[in-house]
Amino acid sequence: MKNLSLSVLFLLAAMPALAHAHLVKSLPAEAAKVKSPAHIVLTFTEALEPAFSGALLMDKDGRNLSGEPVKVSGRLMTLSPGPLEPGDYIVSWHSVGHDTHRLEGRIHFTVRP
Repeated sequence: MKNLSLSVLFLLAAMPALAHAHLVKSLPAEAAKVKSPAHIVLTFTEALEPAFSGALLMDKDGRNLSGEPVKVSGRLMTLSPGPLEPGDYIVSWHSVGHDTHRLEGRIHFTVRP
C-alpha cells in the first residue's frame, strides 16, 4: 500500500509537466454574433512562448485580415484587425507553452450589420 501511495504522489507531482497551453476563452466567443470587434482576445491555460505562438484572422474565403501583428503576452494572445465588414470570420491559432508542445484550433464568429 505504501508503494501505491508513493506512486500516486509521483504521478500527481508530474502532472503539471504534462500540461499544454489550451484555449480556455475567446472574445468574441465561438459562434458569437457581434459588432465589429476592436480586438480579438484569446486566453490560454498557461503562459505562451511568444516566438512560437500566433494567430490569423481570415474571412470566409480564407483571406488573411490580421492587420497589426498578433500580440502575445503571458496567457493572452490579442489581434487588432481594424473595422470588419459584416460576415463570417475565422481565427486560426496555434499555441506553444513552456512544455514546447504545439496545439492549434479555430474560432468562428460573425460580424453583424
